[in-house]
Amino acid sequence: MALSKTWQGRLHRWRGGARRAGLVAVTLAAIFGAAAGCKVFLAPDRPDFIGIAQRERNQQSMVGAFASDFVVAWRTATVNQRDSLQRFITLPEQGLALPSTPAAVITAPQVGPVLRMGTLGDTELYTAVISVNERAYASAQPTRTFYQVPISLWNRQPRALDFPAQINDPGPGADFTLDYRNALGPESPVFAVVAGFIRTYLTATNGLDRYVVAGAPLRPIVGYQSAVVSTAATDRSVPDTPAPGEQLHVRATVVAQTSQFATVNLAYPLTVENSGGTWMVAAIDLVPQVGTQSDANPVAKPHN
Repeated sequence: MALSKTWQGRLHRWRGGARRAGLVAVTLAAIFGAAAGCKVFLAPDRPDFIGIAQRERNQQSMVGAFASDFVVAWRTATVNQRDSLQRFITLPEQGLALPSTPAAVITAPQVGPVLRMGTLGDTELYTAVISVNERAYASAQPTRTFYQVPISLWNRQPRALDFPAQINDPGPGADFTLDYRNALGPESPVFAVVAGFIRTYLTATNGLDRYVVAGAPLRPIVGYQSAVVSTAATDRSVPDTPAPGEQLHVRATVVAQTSQFATVNLAYPLTVENSGGTWMVAAIDLVPQVGTQSDANPVAKPHN
């Protein structure tokens, strides 16, 4: 049956409105999709890395301090101090054998690595390494002893999971060849500035500015009677015509005497810089230069 012109007009208007509504919906979906994409890819919600790291450091400090106190209390507890250990660990029902006098004299506890080992429900699990100087009696020679302690942290409350286990020390490590191949003689201007720097840095209250680059954060230490550079060497040859701002790395071995005339051997890795045609000390390096081709030379553990 044919539609009247009135109904044909109404259908035409409805179809046009539907098309416009659909176009608007598609446009809005595109806009919201683009906004969501921008949020995900251009401005995503990022974890609070600083806050997380700070929380973990604080928890590790808490665990390390607790483990250190536990080791000291555990190694010095006597039969009359059994209850003092309850602060750290629930004692076994069958009892715990303790000496009548402290088993050891414990000094200088230090917290070593504190490692997060995972979680158990809402509890975090850690292991801490504690080292102490241990003597059988007060006048005996100390032995550095290492203990591993398992710790739980529940609601920010540490508790020992078990008693400590004595473990090996970390070992003696390895030696490396330092990269200072070019020895300096006393006639070298670099040697002269290093010697002047060391002398004034360790013994004098003024005059350091003659040897230090302007603005370098170096102030005299003072306190030594004398300080002499015994050897000095650079990581490369000293150029005859150094460019302004050119730098060298220097290692100086120093023999100093305290106010009580005790000899102290020191080593200074330095950066020297050409400033206005004169070599001057720019910094005390945090670590010396190590040869890029230097392999680790493991040190044999001495026999007791």
